[in-house]
Amino acid sequence: MTPLLSCKPGAARNNRAWFGPVPVRPAFSALILLFPLILLGGCGGPELHADAVLTRNVRLELVDWHIVGLWVINCPCCWFRVENYNDVPIKNVTFRYKTYGYNGELLTTGTYTMEGEVAPGRAKNFIEQYIGLVDLESDMLSVELVSVDAEHQ
Repeated sequence: MTPLLSCKPGAARNNRAWFGPVPVRPAFSALILLFPLILLGGCGGPELHADAVLTRNVRLELVDWHIVGLWVINCPCCWFRVENYNDVPIKNVTFRYKTYGYNGELLTTGTYTMEGEVAPGRAKNFIEQYIGLVDLESDMLSVELVSVDAEHQ
């Protein structure tokens, strides 16, 4: 008895029975190729539920940073100060970071979200924030505020 799928000579006829008639094969192949895209379709980047007015009234300051990892894991450890000039507390402060080399060439980009709440009209320090892996030659770091969320009470 020949198994449903076989690699023996002359087994191609039996394998056709498994995959169906000739017109069905392209559709079956397309379905197999598209299945991961359909399954993972909602797994894009982080969703930013930003309020533009809230974000405009927040100031993000990079106070200090250094690379940790001893040339193995190269991750910036940062100290940020967030100032909230809104009338409501904020959370999920998201920013975009870029690292540059010794000659000013762009090396690494990414986004990072800090957990924690900042009270209205107050400033809060976020220390020891490990923002992500960067290139070994990273010499300069810039940050740009992307969004904040309102803390619902």
